[in-house]
Amino acid sequence: MKTKDFLINYEEILEKVNSQKIIISIIIISLLVFSPVFTSSEFLTYDDNWYIYENENVTNLSWQSIKNIFTTLQGGQYSPLGEVYHSFLYYFFGENATAFKISALFVHLLNVFLLFKIFDSVFQKRLLVVIVVLFFAIHPMQVETIGWISVIFRNAVFFMFLGYLFYLKYLDNNFGKYRLIPVLVCYILAFLTKEQAILFPVGLFLIHMMKSDSIMNRKFIIEMIFWAIIALIFGLITIEVTKTGGPSIIDRNVSLYDKVGLLAKTILSYGYNFLFPFELSFSYPYPSAGSKTSFLTILITIGFLILGGYIAFKNKIVRFGFLWLFGFLSLGLAFAFFHLRDTYMADRYTYVAVIGFSVILYQFLFYLKKVFINKVGFLISFLLFIFSFSIISFNRVTVFKNNGNLWTQVLEVNPDNAYAYNSLGFYYRNLGKIDTAYTLYKKALKIDPKYYLAHSNITKVYYERKQYDSALYHISKAISINPYYEQAYENRAFLHFITDKKDLYLADLNKLLVMSPNNVKYLNERAQFYFKQRQYNETIKDALRIIEVSNNKPSSDIFYLLGHSYLVMKKYKKAEKYLSKAIDMDDEKSKYYFSRSIARVSTNKWKFALKDALQAKKLGYKVKQEYISMLIREVKKKNN
Repeated sequence: MKTKDFLINYEEILEKVNSQKIIISIIIISLLVFSPVFTSSEFLTYDDNWYIYENENVTNLSWQSIKNIFTTLQGGQYSPLGEVYHSFLYYFFGENATAFKISALFVHLLNVFLLFKIFDSVFQKRLLVVIVVLFFAIHPMQVETIGWISVIFRNAVFFMFLGYLFYLKYLDNNFGKYRLIPVLVCYILAFLTKEQAILFPVGLFLIHMMKSDSIMNRKFIIEMIFWAIIALIFGLITIEVTKTGGPSIIDRNVSLYDKVGLLAKTILSYGYNFLFPFELSFSYPYPSAGSKTSFLTILITIGFLILGGYIAFKNKIVRFGFLWLFGFLSLGLAFAFFHLRDTYMADRYTYVAVIGFSVILYQFLFYLKKVFINKVGFLISFLLFIFSFSIISFNRVTVFKNNGNLWTQVLEVNPDNAYAYNSLGFYYRNLGKIDTAYTLYKKALKIDPKYYLAHSNITKVYYERKQYDSALYHISKAISINPYYEQAYENRAFLHFITDKKDLYLADLNKLLVMSPNNVKYLNERAQFYFKQRQYNETIKDALRIIEVSNNKPSSDIFYLLGHSYLVMKKYKKAEKYLSKAIDMDDEKSKYYFSRSIARVSTNKWKFALKDALQAKKLGYKVKQEYISMLIREVKKKNN
């Protein structure tokens, strides 16, 4: 076929191409664009640590850990299927971040395949389908969702898209009986993977709108009410779960004008980043105090929305793209308006919304083709977008290789990003470059003196320098800014411990246990403290609590604390009971045997007391010879 004929008749030719060839071509292009994923990478310290390789439920795959995943919350969220997915990856690949990212790319390609199947059924224009799916596959804003392992929403989207395919079957079979059951199952699975899947009904509504001549019928309205009720239930669950993570934003009072202004800026920024993704960032910090969005920006945004709404009212395809875009971007816009996150926007929030942008862009250029440009110009426009998106995405994948690359690039885009300086400082401190980390933390605090994470992190630098007064000042500052920040109390408690400030150490432990009443680590530390202070009643209370709440067996030391405390309180039978449990768990601790020997002396079990004393001595305990001689005499008396 001649090139000239193809350029003129590409739409007709594309309609005749086998769909399998098209999707294979898109996947091959995607693999080339994201090929840097296959070379060495590392986890990002932003969430990958606590969510994956520091999460015991993930790193210790077992039936018990899976049970724990489904029955406990993690970091103020409930995404059990996401944790199970990571558990299996960790089981097979350990801390091989490259394997995790390859798996993320594989899930993304599955989503690409499903999206093609969905849109090929919904739209009659094959060129539109190919362009939208290709943009979804390779757009630079998608890199974050693949490069950042913790973005488990990509997995939720797999279940969402699968649900849309089942929904299409439901529509094609004239609302066949029971056909909605697999759709509902997919919605539940998506929600259990990531709470953002609450937006699933948006796609159902728009697919129905495109497939049906009329949506104003009783059956459709009842169906949408059903999905709205499910979404409301999921939403209420999400709100309650989020509360368990404690407030994430502290002391941020924002006027209504500033909220509207930032919302306007966010909408324009997302649109600009879609069209010209040259300065994407992993972090888009809130504007500094006193920085206001201009009234002109608000007017321009309102004008775009009115114009877009008007065109959407007139054109069915634009209406689909417009509603898809703002439907799936709604949570991201809510975060910006209500200031619910540390940043006002994020590329990952557009993972599905990119589809809406792509549909609108296609229809806009299609209109220009009819009015200003010819078929060749229309095709060249899209080829330029595809080429530029591919190059930018290819280069951006390397940004997510490691934390140093990531946060350095963020600072190149925004040199006043306190969060980036703090995160880069954390990266260098882990490399042992304390002085570099100190300089970066200082820069973060200069930009934002109320940045509690930077105060908390610089504390660790002062600790390593043995400047304990400065360390205590900054960690206390972090707590005063964010009194809900648990890690800060833990760090300050440690500083109070090593500086021998017993009362303050205990006060911080008590505060931690108010925040996390069943935390075995904190209970254990307080029990040990009480034991050393000879407050045996309090020791017993905490030790018994540890036994009650511990998912796994408590350590042998907990039983020792109980046994020894009861021994001092002259409750010898209980002392012997718990000391025996300690020995059953660890028969190499000499002090366990010696304490039990004393308990058995008090209950006249001379023979067993002697046996324990000799075993304690054998294991290295300094047992006085007078004590052993006394036991030998008593055993002989009893035998005589």
